[in-house]
Amino acid sequence: MKLKFFIVTSLLLSFYFNQLHAQTTYDLGLYLGGVNYYGEIGKKAFVAPNRAFFGVIGKMNFTEKLSARASITYLTLADNDRDANDGFRGNGRGRDLYYSFEHTNIEGVVALEFVPFSFFKNKPNPIDFYIYGGLGAIYGDEAYYPLSTGFEDVESVVYGTRTRLTVPMGAGFKTFVGRNFMLGIELAPRYSLSDNLDGSYPDDERVETNRVVNFENNDWYTYLGLTLTYRFGKGSNAYCDCTL
Repeated sequence: MKLKFFIVTSLLLSFYFNQLHAQTTYDLGLYLGGVNYYGEIGKKAFVAPNRAFFGVIGKMNFTEKLSARASITYLTLADNDRDANDGFRGNGRGRDLYYSFEHTNIEGVVALEFVPFSFFKNKPNPIDFYIYGGLGAIYGDEAYYPLSTGFEDVESVVYGTRTRLTVPMGAGFKTFVGRNFMLGIELAPRYSLSDNLDGSYPDDERVETNRVVNFENNDWYTYLGLTLTYRFGKGSNAYCDCTL
């Protein structure tokens, strides 16, 4: 009995994965746009791109609704208290003291992407709304701020590099442009499991006394980006029947 169950289960799983493989297509292309940081330094704006980012993105499309995606991007995170629009940072933190930073980073992300619904479903080029979430890591500058009594502008000092985990998420729209190219636009926040993307809260015990008074939680950064990818694989020429 157990042997029969094992054989039947194996056959069903084999059939399922063969069918899944027959539908699988792949997208590969560019990912670029603007990015901004949100944390203890500078402007309090969750979506306000002030630096460019660029990278590559790839997707494995299992069905019309579900895909796995991965991306690698190069980005700069930067902000300045003098650009802040609040009454504390923008006014020198009560001591005519203005912090600023500009740090370079490389980010890697893997995620699952899901299409809950589409517009113009019966047209040759439907527009899909998608959401995604996954895991990521950002490798970049580790910094601190020199101690100051005020009445000056203080820039961060980079003393090394570090890898930090992130929680990527996003939502956007995508559609075919021609037979095999796909264009997308997305808003993609990243929650960092670190409070020192900006240099305000270094972990190194040698510069613990240089930590800026912490009014926030861990740092965020947000992409507002475009994707341009090329579709290939089985069924890649049947774009009119595919809503990916």
